[in-house]
Amino acid sequence: MELHQHTSKLFVCSAVDCKDEIEEKFERSFINLQMQIVGLCDKEMHDLLSQVVCKDKQYEEISIGFLYIMLTDPTMAPKTYRDVTLVSRDGMNAIVSNLTLLVAEKYTKLTEIARRQLIWVLREFVKHQVLNVENVIWNCLRQAGGGDASQKNLYLVENLLDIFIEFRTWLEGNPFLVQSTVYSYVRLIEDHANPALMPLRQKEVKFTISLIRERFHDIIPLGRDFVRLLQNVARIPEFEKLWRDILYNPKTLHPTFNGIWHLLQIRTSRRFLQCRLLPEMERKISFIASSVKFGYQKRYQDWFQDKYFATPESHSLRSDLIRFIINVIHPTNDMLCSDIIPRWAIIGWLISSCTNPIASANAKLSLFYDWLFFDPAKDNIMNIEPGILVMYHSIRNHPFVSSTLLDFLCRITKNFYVKNEDKIRMGVYNSLKLILEKQVIPNLQPLFESQKLDRELRNLIRENFREFLSSGISPSQSMFPSVHALQAYNFKKEIDQRVLHENVDFHGIGHGTVISLVDENNKLPLIPTDQEIESIFTDGPVEKLIKIHKIEENTDDDDDLPLSKVRLKEKPKVELAEAIAESFDAFTTKRNSYTWEAFLKDFRSVPSTAFDELQLSFVISNTVLILRETLPQENIFSESKTEEKFLAKSISYPLFGLFRFLYENDEKSKKPFQSLLSEICERIPEIGYLLLYFMKIHCKLQTRKNSQLSYQFKTTIYRQICDAKDDKVANCLVRDLDMLEKENTAVYLWLLPDIYREFKSIAINNTEILRITLRCIDAKNVRDLIYSVAQGKLTIFKQDGLDDCIRESLDFETYEQFCLWQIVQAHDVPLKSIQGLLPELEAGSHSEALSHFLLLLKNEEPTNEIIRLMLSREIKSRGDPFVTSALRFWCQRYEEKLSEIIASLLTSKYPSLSPNKRKRPSKGNSVSGSTPSADQILNHLEHYRRSCRHGTGTGLYVHDMMQRALQSAYSHSNENTKKQFSDLFALAAEDDTTAVGRRGGSGRGRKQPVSKKEINNHSTSKKNSELVKTIYSSDENSSEEDWSKSKITPAAKRRKKANNDSD
Repeated sequence: MELHQHTSKLFVCSAVDCKDEIEEKFERSFINLQMQIVGLCDKEMHDLLSQVVCKDKQYEEISIGFLYIMLTDPTMAPKTYRDVTLVSRDGMNAIVSNLTLLVAEKYTKLTEIARRQLIWVLREFVKHQVLNVENVIWNCLRQAGGGDASQKNLYLVENLLDIFIEFRTWLEGNPFLVQSTVYSYVRLIEDHANPALMPLRQKEVKFTISLIRERFHDIIPLGRDFVRLLQNVARIPEFEKLWRDILYNPKTLHPTFNGIWHLLQIRTSRRFLQCRLLPEMERKISFIASSVKFGYQKRYQDWFQDKYFATPESHSLRSDLIRFIINVIHPTNDMLCSDIIPRWAIIGWLISSCTNPIASANAKLSLFYDWLFFDPAKDNIMNIEPGILVMYHSIRNHPFVSSTLLDFLCRITKNFYVKNEDKIRMGVYNSLKLILEKQVIPNLQPLFESQKLDRELRNLIRENFREFLSSGISPSQSMFPSVHALQAYNFKKEIDQRVLHENVDFHGIGHGTVISLVDENNKLPLIPTDQEIESIFTDGPVEKLIKIHKIEENTDDDDDLPLSKVRLKEKPKVELAEAIAESFDAFTTKRNSYTWEAFLKDFRSVPSTAFDELQLSFVISNTVLILRETLPQENIFSESKTEEKFLAKSISYPLFGLFRFLYENDEKSKKPFQSLLSEICERIPEIGYLLLYFMKIHCKLQTRKNSQLSYQFKTTIYRQICDAKDDKVANCLVRDLDMLEKENTAVYLWLLPDIYREFKSIAINNTEILRITLRCIDAKNVRDLIYSVAQGKLTIFKQDGLDDCIRESLDFETYEQFCLWQIVQAHDVPLKSIQGLLPELEAGSHSEALSHFLLLLKNEEPTNEIIRLMLSREIKSRGDPFVTSALRFWCQRYEEKLSEIIASLLTSKYPSLSPNKRKRPSKGNSVSGSTPSADQILNHLEHYRRSCRHGTGTGLYVHDMMQRALQSAYSHSNENTKKQFSDLFALAAEDDTTAVGRRGGSGRGRKQPVSKKEINNHSTSKKNSELVKTIYSSDENSSEEDWSKSKITPAAKRRKKANNDSD
């Protein structure tokens, strides 16, 4: 097996993979071809192959062998393609056929080289217009999957797009391929919203829009599902313009096009729905719908979930799947009467397992999409059957599923297309009427008038579907408690995310599929058992299946009971171990913290051998449900941060009883308890920040009861929760704080000092937590944070690693950065811990950071290290105002010291002239990090000189070390540099003997006395200062300097004359 794995250059094979017929065929053909042509020259090879290809079997083998070489050897591919064209006798039909099969069946197993060569081969085929190459292209389009932002997928998407753009004329000659391409790329554009994919997305948008507008007569047959895809991208400007033309100027697109309703009346071909599923995905979902028994589907669903729904982008795939199941998978009568999992059960799983609210709304629209335009004369009842069955079979045990779907159907009927609301309503009416005529379900009353629906929803149903309600029930008779908290939670997240208005305010949509259960003899629908339905929406296994039986509507008083009690009553009785049976019954009955903690005490010590899989699933699913339902829908946090009664009440719910139990019991738990904890963490995502809130309140209350003891957070409990989530503490903490801030900013800020104290190793200098804090604070919050820092209650930053933290914050909003620097300043952070950022900051992008750095520099004396970092900054054409501002400020107080530091730094760039000065920078500062070049230093000095237009700050150049440094720089500069900095070098001209124009050391005998005189009497400094004032403003880029040039020339002449007199 390992031999095959290493020798195959075309396929990636693992140690457990066995070669199938296709792989064997390609490998064998390649080996046979090699054996025939080895050692032959080109002419001999062509002659031999021309004779061999006359036999059909050998011709196909040779064609596959050549294809194998082109896909695995990039260097030989051009020559091999030429050889193929010479020996081919069927226009390469054999190669195209086998390549089509290879792409459809084995693309995912191709090596990276093979995938890249596949694009090369396609490009060559299209360039030479090989027959039937569009079949290969279509299968490649199918492999460009939606909901997948991996590099492998993006490579295929972009390269296919490049082929379509380059060979646009060829593409437009195949209407079906134009339709498939437009349908596919409109769907893919939805997944490419990441800023990193903007270039690709823009290229896709430009190509797709032009193809739609220019070939709109080919686009019209795409029908209603194309409109559904256009909704998902309607906010992109180019598509928004297209929408306006479709709605208001349809004739501009095509003379025969009559508007949006024209498209909505056309049913989309199955082939376009099929092309948006990967071939492998299609095989898997078809297998589930045709071969898996109802009740045994969980492991298949788990595999499918892990394989295809593992990334955030994959949520959009649910809509594709639902549309495929509804329109493509139509089971036979034998399948409908068998124990195979029905379509509605698969769709129920796809919708109920979706956690993204927009994707969930899109999936529901995919389920009901055919209802909106249903015409009994030409549409198939199999397209509307799944929607009614998933609601009908869920109302008893899972009313929240039916409730959300009914609510969606009522609202979408009215708001999908306001202008044609009457036509939409007629489509839904026709759907329900045919459902009753064909007896897909016996009647609608158990669904529409169920007491498990809240009153508002029942009124909404009555308003929209009055014709299908019994006349004997009045609204006043439906006075029952509102839907439970879990339902309301779902409604809150899904409302207002699925409406299509004519003003181009669109949202996304999805796909769906369902199977009906019909008794052919009695024409009555069949319903699965409670166990079978439960297996769709819960993770618990089903012990065994019971034969499907005819429905008998339950009309007893169960509807008057709370949902959880109804569920427990309807479930088969499960015998539990004696150790927990009594406490579990007490908890499910009373549903309070006391009974919950008593149950946990019994349950924690029970070993896994005391449960079978069904018992454990029964316990976990019911406890999680009760914990979820007993949490208040809103205002879970305390109204007061000081009053004990409010604080105690806010942590009195059963979920907080779990935290209290963990707080008081540190011993290691048994496996069943760990399974329970993992399930709670999965089903209640808020558990992390609720635990942090609990520990804050609990410590506060306990400290008040016993002031002599100090109660602190037990971070080990939080780590235990993170372990149950199978994630790192740092990731969980950031995620929980992000959710908490979105839920309640005041509580988040209240907990913040405790978070930084108890999780200091994670929180301090954490940019993600810092970003969450900065995005929600106002001026008062900044003040309170600074107060806490000043009092020592809060530490957000430490010196080590602070520069990395600030570096990551440079792209924050302006207000966030100003708040950040206020907090940094409150920590009394020394400049040396962040000064390493100075060379990296850009004037145009990092204005906030530069402003605060300048304020910090004003409180510092210039040092070798600071000056080195500042002068290492990049020079723009108009200079660096930051460096100029700092130097001018320091010149007012530390002129001589500043001049010496810069001179020493400049001199160090020319060690051959003054070797003794090389060592100066190492005195008291580090030479590590950024080191400015000579040009950088000269540039900064030049721009500083230009800023001294009114004579201020010019003393920097008159000191002896600066004079010598400029002379040294002049001596070692080339002609271009001398010309560029001529005015700067002119500042070093003391007299004829030391003028920079006289290279070398002439006049050396007179220079030493001059230096002594400068040091002792400063007379020469005064002289040079007067000289500098005449040269300071020679900036050729400024209009003010044009005015000053007229003054410089006479001054320069007088200086020259004075020098001649002195000689």
